[in-house]
Amino acid sequence: MGIALLFISVLLFAYCMIFIESGPAKYIWVTGSVLLLAVVSVTLILNDTNHFGMKQISKTQEQKLTSSVKSDGPEKLLYKKLGNGQEKIYYYRTKNDNSRKLKKTDPMTTKVRVKRSSANKLKVVKNYWVYKNSWTKVFFAGGQPNHQFIDQHDTFLVDSSWQLVETKR
Repeated sequence: MGIALLFISVLLFAYCMIFIESGPAKYIWVTGSVLLLAVVSVTLILNDTNHFGMKQISKTQEQKLTSSVKSDGPEKLLYKKLGNGQEKIYYYRTKNDNSRKLKKTDPMTTKVRVKRSSANKLKVVKNYWVYKNSWTKVFFAGGQPNHQFIDQHDTFLVDSSWQLVETKR
């Protein structure tokens, strides 16, 4: 709808400049079409750059953790250092996951923390941009997608018996 209003305001401006004779009516119509063009342009640009008309929502999910390595002894959570060691990829397995393949965190979109706690679980918080209401969704159709992924925060809550082990995978 915003793009349609932009197109209509340009057509209205062109029509006024070409077909309306000089006088107060022409200046009013030209001023109105230019103002409409400016307002619609600014709102579309703000939606594209600052998510105007959108709000941020979070979805939280918790899963029970099991050891990354099946072995006797203490439970282990594997990680691999990247670059200078500040970024890490964590390899983990959840209780409901029976596959042999380990899941891993994505250092590009995920911020990871490991906390000591009495519960052994993974808390995943995903953040999204969604439109504030149905009017903004219709107005900015064709702009920012609804339910756009922002980032993810993974928090590994493990008790003191767990070992954090670096791997060379």
